[in-house]
Amino acid sequence: MKLMTHGWGRRGLAVATGALVLGAGGLVMAGCGGEQVNNAASTAPNGVETFTSGDTDVNVALGPKFVISLPETAGTGYQWRPAGGTAAATIVDLFDDAFVPDNPDLAGSSGVRNFTYDTAAAGSGTLKFELMPPGRGAKPSNTETFNVTVK
Repeated sequence: MKLMTHGWGRRGLAVATGALVLGAGGLVMAGCGGEQVNNAASTAPNGVETFTSGDTDVNVALGPKFVISLPETAGTGYQWRPAGGTAAATIVDLFDDAFVPDNPDLAGSSGVRNFTYDTAAAGSGTLKFELMPPGRGAKPSNTETFNVTVK
């Protein structure tokens, strides 16, 4: 059985190939089919500009979406999360947050966390992200800051 979870808190989403089961903790799909289930919002669509941790300056046009893609390993419990910044909710709005594994057939696979943003207004600011370890009250083990300009 193939299983992929998305870090959406206690109401996580588990995806596996096969039958659909609804439970109190969220949506679970289980079975033994050979077909891979893909969440279209989980991947950066073709033509959408993508920036990674090496890109500190994000220059985009007003209108199209863009993606900030940060490396993450699902099996460690460490997860990137948005931590604000002056561009957040002023010139850009978070549209989607999804983990995309390098190997969906391998539990705990490395991959990327894609943050997809809508451009809302022209201007400049920052977007900040924190790599959070598992556990409450934990401090970030790493941070990333992007300088965003929307024209």
